[in-house]
Amino acid sequence: MSSSPGCMTLAQSPRLRLVTFSALYLVQGIPTGFITITLAALLAEQGYSAGAVAALMTINYVPWGIKVLYGPWLDRHSHSAMGRRRPWILVAQCGMLVSLGVLLAVPGVQGVGLVPIALIIFVYNLFGALQDVATDALAVDLLDPDERGFVSGAMWSSKIGGIAIGGAGMSMVLNQFGWRPAIAVQLVLLLIAVGFPLLLRERASDRYWAPSATNATSPADPTDAAAHESIRDVVARLVDTFRRPVASILALLALLAAVPTRMMVTYGPVFTVQQLGWTDTGYSQFAGGPALLAGAAGAVLGGWLADRLGRRRMVAAAAVGIIATFLAFATTRPWWSVSGLVVAFLLAGMFFDMTLRMSLQAIYMTTTRDAVAATQFTIYMTLGNMSNVVGSALITPLDALLEARSIFLCAAVLGVVPLVLLRWLPPIPTPDEKPTDRPSLTDAS
Repeated sequence: MSSSPGCMTLAQSPRLRLVTFSALYLVQGIPTGFITITLAALLAEQGYSAGAVAALMTINYVPWGIKVLYGPWLDRHSHSAMGRRRPWILVAQCGMLVSLGVLLAVPGVQGVGLVPIALIIFVYNLFGALQDVATDALAVDLLDPDERGFVSGAMWSSKIGGIAIGGAGMSMVLNQFGWRPAIAVQLVLLLIAVGFPLLLRERASDRYWAPSATNATSPADPTDAAAHESIRDVVARLVDTFRRPVASILALLALLAAVPTRMMVTYGPVFTVQQLGWTDTGYSQFAGGPALLAGAAGAVLGGWLADRLGRRRMVAAAAVGIIATFLAFATTRPWWSVSGLVVAFLLAGMFFDMTLRMSLQAIYMTTTRDAVAATQFTIYMTLGNMSNVVGSALITPLDALLEARSIFLCAAVLGVVPLVLLRWLPPIPTPDEKPTDRPSLTDAS
């Protein structure tokens, strides 16, 4: 099918870009909320241990921790007449649809057990991570410099909304109607989102459908030239980049800074439901609603303050906030039965978590080298996703050895790590000191 010159394309319309990227990020957030909030609370309600919930969380996060492996492959195979990134988004969404279809066919955790559900979730997230990388690459290709900040914020807000739908929203559906309706609703929402890459083209020269591998982009297109670059050259630049102290220490910060709060997210359902007597629906409604709003507030305020007070200073302030939050909660053990105290702890943890992440993200964008901007930034984001895996994995041995108060104290001790790494971090250049570099797209996964 040939292109239709009368139809608006993503390259031509800022509004279409905004709506499309927001819709794609929305459907990424829905299963995240469903798995990490609704399903985790359901497992706790059914008596599964913290180790079992942590194992599910780890399986859920692993594909997002290794998504950087998709980058070179997508860059080397971006010559379709359907567009550079659009075919990969469609492939990813087809895989997501099939995975959800299989999940819809099973009768739920009680019917088949946790292992088959976890395997389906793992496959789903392999395709979800592929969509994330392809969407970010498309955004880097098409977004103008003066719209990146606004569209990035809209994408993050959409993902927060998706997590809220998957958490608080799907918890209500699951409680009222059961397992299959909760999966069916997610399937319908994903089908709607598929319409955006299916019906919209990247550029006017692209075709809606083309089985051949003919490259539709102009040979003079710099993005196309980059696609022909040897992967070996890219790797050599990356190795040189991460030999530098700034990049290597930032990589460690990306991996380790959010581990304490990721421990809280994993341990939260079991702790509140099994030890404090919350219902699974009550936890899901809270974690998928007020807690997410606290995280969104931390992201907005953290980014705003980082620009005004200094990024390094805000990372340190957020790390201190995380340490103080865990220490305060651990030392108030006799009052844990007061729901307001638990609510304040969870809200503060989410607030400081996102303040820390957004402040670090501002540093990543400032220090990313122009020659390897997309890949370097994706590595930081991938390491940030791996912090979810590390935090979840730590809960299994800690839960077997320690009681809740000691687990929270361990999280407080781990909160010191970013403060130590900040002491080693060389001075961070300002954007004016990097005239040839451009900021990469802010990624919220």
